[in-house]
Amino acid sequence: MTVLASLINQRVSNRLASTVLMAGAGALAIMAASQIAIPLPFTPVPITLQTFAVVTFAMVAGRRHGVNAVIAYLLAGALGAPVFSGFSSLTALWGPTSGYLLGFIPAAFVAGSLADRGMTRSYPGAMMSALAANTLIVLCGALVLSAFVGFSNIWALGVVPFLAGDVIKSIAAGSIARAAHRKQTV
Repeated sequence: MTVLASLINQRVSNRLASTVLMAGAGALAIMAASQIAIPLPFTPVPITLQTFAVVTFAMVAGRRHGVNAVIAYLLAGALGAPVFSGFSSLTALWGPTSGYLLGFIPAAFVAGSLADRGMTRSYPGAMMSALAANTLIVLCGALVLSAFVGFSNIWALGVVPFLAGDVIKSIAAGSIARAAHRKQTV
């Protein structure tokens, strides 16, 4: 084996190991955050810190690692691991919360892409990135939720209960992403 081939193989295996480790770390963070839940009596969707973990991880780790972490998390749940809120698994991917869960993928893509493009250099940019990602999650979730509660009820049951929390989580995610960006540039 040539030196170049050896270096390429080493680089690929290191990149693969890095990708797997980052996806696992992100998936574990999302899983842990999903267990911090506040059930709401009037909607089948609880308030959790999942969205905060998804958006923060994607903004700090970047698009590739953020999306990989979400896919690993969803795949673990689809395979039966109790990773979703309330330690649920596969059934969550077919129920009223499934749109929110599937919305994590485009949210991680957007949050990570905006961070990769430097939006986390400023606090307003980081917060707007987090708000954009959280908006995607709510939109995806509300659309699927409408199949369970009716289209006329999605505003009251799938959007309004989460607005204040999403703003607070976006402020926190933006602050963390901004601090992480500043730490990287020092």
